[in-house]
Amino acid sequence: MKKKIVFSIDTLLVGGIEKVLIELLKNISKERYEVTLLIGYKMDELEKLKNEIPKEVEIKYILEENIYTDGKKRKAMGTLDKLGKIFFEATSFIRKIAFKKRLLEYVKGADTVIDFDMTLASYAKDVDKNIVTFCHFSPKNYNRGIKRRQERHGKKLAMYDKVVVISEDMKKEAEEMYPFLSNKLVTIYNSFNIDELLRKSNESIDENDKKLMAKKYILSIGRLEETQKDFTTLIKAYKNASKKIEEKLYIIGDGRHRENLEKLIEELDLKDRVVLLGFRKNPYPWIKNASFFVHSSKFEGLPTVLIEASILGKAIISTDCPTGPREILLDGETGILTKIGDSEDLGKAIEKMSQSEELKAKYSILAKEKSKRFSSEEVMKKVEMVI
Repeated sequence: MKKKIVFSIDTLLVGGIEKVLIELLKNISKERYEVTLLIGYKMDELEKLKNEIPKEVEIKYILEENIYTDGKKRKAMGTLDKLGKIFFEATSFIRKIAFKKRLLEYVKGADTVIDFDMTLASYAKDVDKNIVTFCHFSPKNYNRGIKRRQERHGKKLAMYDKVVVISEDMKKEAEEMYPFLSNKLVTIYNSFNIDELLRKSNESIDENDKKLMAKKYILSIGRLEETQKDFTTLIKAYKNASKKIEEKLYIIGDGRHRENLEKLIEELDLKDRVVLLGFRKNPYPWIKNASFFVHSSKFEGLPTVLIEASILGKAIISTDCPTGPREILLDGETGILTKIGDSEDLGKAIEKMSQSEELKAKYSILAKEKSKRFSSEEVMKKVEMVI
């Protein structure tokens, strides 16, 4: 008899967490498990990755009525005004009542509930199941390092039977900050179907994209969300290096800080050299054809895009942010690590990588070779142990 597994996520938008979840849903055995995906809020046209969820996975929404979801949608799009924010916060108790009632109904009969983004913490004690959560960010940097919030974060994590962290550095941080979780912590890397990723990197693209891709370019990918991703530092770093390098800078991703970044690009007189490409359903041909890849985050968990770039044999420059880049790049063996928020240091690294074909070739070979440890086969063994 199949075990019933319920995965839960608050919203299905476009981000690394969603991509990791979908990859996991693709790789979990459908012969052994009956899988349901619970999505907290129905986000309609913002759910650009929904059609990638395997057909064998049943999808259910906890809240789908417009009265519950409108504020959430507008917040995600960055169009929630002050009045809307006041109303959204004032009606939160109504949403919570409806959310809890429906959640408990949907998880009846499940053997394990996997809270993929830690949004069920308030209800975990009421879920009479094996309940597991995934942490995707550095505990020390989560909630901007505010002690009161971090203490609350630890109490939430304690509500779960198992807590999955996605890098060994994250586990060390969690053990140091929350010693009471030591018996619950499990490290599981994000999983990747390497053959599928390679196949997607060879898919055809439209004519407009072909013209852009015909230029030499450096690539970065991420939500345009400056509290974490810090494209501001990347653009400033590129400005420092731009006079000495040929490549343009392309950035794939959308988010609430796009307008701020467009203004910065204009202020630095980079409109002809820095291109915000927006969302791309298949970013892998862009990664494959890039001169090299750059990542500028202030903090992470285990950044998916660095692993994808490694699998595709790209030379990588990344900020040495907590946590993940140092672990993925093996302490700088397979790429260059730079200081967080330091545009001068990052600019020098960009210039160095651009001007050395030998360096790019070296990192490319090493990155691809060492990325095999993230294969879905290895990762799924650990996932099934947790289940």
